[in-house]
Amino acid sequence: MNWKDVPTRRSSERRNILAIDLATKTGWARGYSSDDAPEFGTVNFGSKGKGGRMPGTGDAVFATALDWMATMLDPVPDILIVESLLPPEAMKDKTSRQVRDRLAGLHGVIRAVAKRAGVGEITEVSVGDTRAHFIGTRTLRRDDAKRDVMDRCLSLGWHVNNDNEGDACAIWSFAVSLIDPNQSLRVSPLFNKQLRVGR
Repeated sequence: MNWKDVPTRRSSERRNILAIDLATKTGWARGYSSDDAPEFGTVNFGSKGKGGRMPGTGDAVFATALDWMATMLDPVPDILIVESLLPPEAMKDKTSRQVRDRLAGLHGVIRAVAKRAGVGEITEVSVGDTRAHFIGTRTLRRDDAKRDVMDRCLSLGWHVNNDNEGDACAIWSFAVSLIDPNQSLRVSPLFNKQLRVGR
């Protein structure tokens, strides 16, 4: 299922949304579509071994992710939305095959646990679509975009601790705006005075 397949709901319908920026160090955000702000946090599925390297096979990382996801399903959210995997060509020469395989495995684990628990809608969104919604552009360099996402969160009063939480909150905001398009105005400086520079 793609985010475009998520049905638009009436604004009066509250949906519990769990948004995940998935990696070995994962950011998550959760709240109802009618909430002003989500709850959010960070979890690290791996611990560094000898030489500061992550576990090679990923099995320990996957097991930790499975256990964590089980704790996030009480209550079971209506929607799980996860940041999409980048296409292999986008990751070429920027990361190792081991890291790519671990990330793909984490996606499988998280989605499978959600499906088994009865999450009604499991979907994903690209990083570009999330950033276009949340900060108004998809063309910034990675570090600049992450900084701008965190700044936007702080401007909204969402006191994120790191870019993982910031990205998860942006994904949550994106999902909320699909359910209630009026909510997208909340992150636009045009309609939200809090976000205007030099206000």
